[in-house]
Amino acid sequence: MRKLIAILPLLTLVALCGHSQLFVDNATLFIQSGASVVVQGDVTSNVDIQGPGKIVLKGSANQNVNMNGFTIPNLEMDNTANATLTGNARIGTSMLFTNGKIIQGNFNVRLSDIATSSGGGAGKFFETTGTGQLVKEVSSNLTNYVMPLGSGAAYYPASLTTSGSYSSASVGTQVKGGADPNKHPRSTDYLNLYWPLTRTGITGTLNVSGNYNANFSGTETELRGIFWNGTNWVLAGGTINTGTDDAAAPVTGNGNLYAMNRFLLSRMRVMLQGAFNGTDMNDNLRAGTNLIPLTDPYRSAPYNTSFTHVNNPVTEVANATVFNNAALTGDNIVDWVFLELRDNSGVNPGATVVQTRAAFVQRDGDIVDIDGVSPVYFKNLDAGASYTLAVRHRNHLGIATDPVANLQSLSEATPGSTTDFSTMVDAQIFGTSAAYTTSGGRTLLWGGNVNGNTNSRYQGAGNDRAVLLTDLGSNELTVLTNVYNRSDINMNRTVRYQGAANDRAFLLSTVLGAAELTVRTQALPL
Repeated sequence: MRKLIAILPLLTLVALCGHSQLFVDNATLFIQSGASVVVQGDVTSNVDIQGPGKIVLKGSANQNVNMNGFTIPNLEMDNTANATLTGNARIGTSMLFTNGKIIQGNFNVRLSDIATSSGGGAGKFFETTGTGQLVKEVSSNLTNYVMPLGSGAAYYPASLTTSGSYSSASVGTQVKGGADPNKHPRSTDYLNLYWPLTRTGITGTLNVSGNYNANFSGTETELRGIFWNGTNWVLAGGTINTGTDDAAAPVTGNGNLYAMNRFLLSRMRVMLQGAFNGTDMNDNLRAGTNLIPLTDPYRSAPYNTSFTHVNNPVTEVANATVFNNAALTGDNIVDWVFLELRDNSGVNPGATVVQTRAAFVQRDGDIVDIDGVSPVYFKNLDAGASYTLAVRHRNHLGIATDPVANLQSLSEATPGSTTDFSTMVDAQIFGTSAAYTTSGGRTLLWGGNVNGNTNSRYQGAGNDRAVLLTDLGSNELTVLTNVYNRSDINMNRTVRYQGAANDRAFLLSTVLGAAELTVRTQALPL
């Protein structure tokens, strides 16, 4: 038979002194209005605590709380030594922070649909150190309902606003220290915390605002509220208030609220004639002892006279592990490429370069960022604008999407389908005969552009054969082996003018079709 313990109003306050514990075992503890149970030890219960009174945690050392998922109608936290959950708990009517934190670990705290929360601040909040969430039950619209979260001593509350209909609805929240693990490696302006969120039973909208309390890296004015939906970043609807340190975004499902600089992502595929082997590309420069530099080569001689970075002041530097053998052969790195994002507005679409990037091309043609796997990242650009994308290489002629027939599709949320230069036909490429099409229908960037100008040629002024010979010290019999060199036209890590697999013959026969007077000309919007 369950026992009934009634706690009378404040005049007959019950204080459990010293380090006494409150243990409710299959009994009814009823705390009447105005009464408080002040606990200095641990709290354990396997039933709901009843009545409109409250439990006060007021120990001098850390207190353990295990409600086994049952309800405390009103709870006041007043212990500077903090309290630790050892089981799930639910707050029925009110949660008041006076002093100290409630450390959740792997356990949840649920705030009922009518529960209020107050008193949160520095050192006074729920700390979600493990998998446990602070969950708000929702049965009607919420307006800036504050979830008192924090980490360490800092207060990072999340505010919930909902509109719609609700069926067993709830919003689960946490705050975690450190940059969001899904942050792109190129991002330079970002929060050093994020809010994991879950959404259940809400038909309608959920907007969440997180207060980051000046905890960011980089330039604050570049931050934008953004939501990670488990697959992609969604900038649409995100806001930032640098005056109040609030980042906000619509929450469409489970994911993370965050803030960082805005960006565009792009997936591209291209084939280089010099490395093409009939199926994909060779990765001779990487295989064995890697020759590909870790740092963007387009910023250094001899390439920096032909390639100029625009709105990209941070040098691309890769980790050496990027050049290890990939799980899939097609993902092995072939070389660096140079990307130009061009503005399609104005009278000459594609003529103005908005931003450049150095990135990697894999054997299968995929162009990836400096981590060797991610879509290429362009910083601080708007998704709604129209762009032409040009791909260039240190000894190949560049290629660009036609700014009318094939506008590049970029989005901050989903990179979309791959822009595959290797399957484009002339109508989709800017210019005329701007690329080489194999008998198998593969489109390749013209090779042989040793001197980095706008054409590949064997004879005449500015021809590439002469530069090849110059790089060999003007000696036709010289052979440079295991080198990363502009004159390695066939990209086999060897530069030679005579003999088997020599670069002069590749220029003449493969690039120019055995016609010494033929000139291949680069076609980019001007």
